[in-house]
Amino acid sequence: MLTYLGGFKVDEGDLRQAIQDLKELYKRRVTEYSITGEPIIDPYPVIKVGRKVIRGYPLRRSKLRALIPYSHSKRVLAIDASAKLLFDCGPIKVVVSKVAWALWRGVKTLIVEEPIIRIKVVKSREEAAEWLLKLELSKALEKRHLLGRGDYLLLDRGLMAVPALRKGTKGLFKELDRTLDRRGAILVGISKVSRLKLSTGSSLVGYLSYMAKRALGDLAWYYYPLFREGQLPPWYIGDITVAKLSEYSKYVFRVDISRRALKRWNLEELLGEVAYLQDPATPGYPYPLKSVHELSKIGGDELELLRYFFIELAEDEGIGEQFRADSEAYEFKEEVLWGSLI
Repeated sequence: MLTYLGGFKVDEGDLRQAIQDLKELYKRRVTEYSITGEPIIDPYPVIKVGRKVIRGYPLRRSKLRALIPYSHSKRVLAIDASAKLLFDCGPIKVVVSKVAWALWRGVKTLIVEEPIIRIKVVKSREEAAEWLLKLELSKALEKRHLLGRGDYLLLDRGLMAVPALRKGTKGLFKELDRTLDRRGAILVGISKVSRLKLSTGSSLVGYLSYMAKRALGDLAWYYYPLFREGQLPPWYIGDITVAKLSEYSKYVFRVDISRRALKRWNLEELLGEVAYLQDPATPGYPYPLKSVHELSKIGGDELELLRYFFIELAEDEGIGEQFRADSEAYEFKEEVLWGSLI
């Protein structure tokens, strides 16, 4: 049978099944017991590492804290890199990235430079993603001298040097964390997308957002801790918090803060200083990160020009005819099925 969802004609069976699946997910209660034999009623965060499942603390309203912005004039270095597919040649792809950085003092811009275009041939999405991470880490290491005690480096990603990364990439991540700590600076990663989930299978961030809305209304807030100290693998460079940075925004983020920094700084003050870095026109997300994200974007016209000049260079180097044939063979899939994003 068919029904209407808004003005769209949809399969009624699919629609009812989707709602039923969500109802079961949100109502799911799995009774487990602690080592003392007491039932664990509240859901808890879980992270799967290989075959091992790491179970965090049961979620409690008492761990929610109102978040108050703290004004400051500390230096804030923000870095972001975008990536798009330049050419799809089947087994290989040519990808292009724009690496942007900016230095702020509090909510005022100090330095902004024109982003640098980077190009690389890769064989998989995973290789492209790691290359993007290396670009950001390398730029951060290059600009670390701009930061001192109490200053911030903001990245648009979680702080994890996952085992799947190459040794060199993991080394860059660890070196950045170590050298920033020696300078007294604070490494923070803010993830716009989080896959953290609960023991019930539902979203951790979504559940905390729902809990906070009922407990604190529209106030800004943060939740910590989620896991016991030392429970996460050593390649988790940051400890995980979840935060809503503004009372005027509905958005909730996973915020990772360097474990080294948490040994010397107060979490509430750190999050309060990060929350201060907002633009009133776009509340809820640090403006230094938003600004470099905008700078790193590669527009459609820009991408077409890069393609034109890259093919021209390939022809000058004597590989133009073969390269053009390879890329045109996959042009339909690239433009019609997949689009230009990696």
